[in-house]
Amino acid sequence: MDAETAVRNIRMRLIDQLVGYEVGSDQLIRVGLDALMAGVDSPSLSLLAGLSRREEPEARGLFGRVVEELGLGPPDLPEEPAARQWTLVRWFAELIADGELNPAVGGQLIWWHCERVREDQVQTLRPLLATIALHDDDISSWAIWDTDYMARNRKSGAAVVQRARDFLAQAGPT
Repeated sequence: MDAETAVRNIRMRLIDQLVGYEVGSDQLIRVGLDALMAGVDSPSLSLLAGLSRREEPEARGLFGRVVEELGLGPPDLPEEPAARQWTLVRWFAELIADGELNPAVGGQLIWWHCERVREDQVQTLRPLLATIALHDDDISSWAIWDTDYMARNRKSGAAVVQRARDFLAQAGPT
């Protein structure tokens, strides 16, 4: 595994935590070990990767430090639910726009988290949400005789990336 993939795996475990999935300490230690073996450098990474079974309760805190040291997390997350969801939606859009998050996965995350944001913010998101829905339709409608499937999928994925960039430009700074 290369360092880029290892960092992406750390970010995906962070996203899993942020969206409410249960991520076991063993998984956090494993992504830390994979990253260390891939040459990722962080002061807390070797501590996370070296935890024994008895030390597993320390994994969450060390994982948080690794995420902070590598700069992988979203900006400060507010406690208020609507503001928190808006921050996550913007962060997912940034990850899509930067190529750090697959348009299909990022699109689903945006779709799921936009339900709790304010109505005026949803209005800002509508063009991006429409493009995400079209991309989801493209990747889910597949037939063996559909020779244009891959090209259409790439094109609709690129449209999601562009809409994410447009959304970020329109939404302004956080």
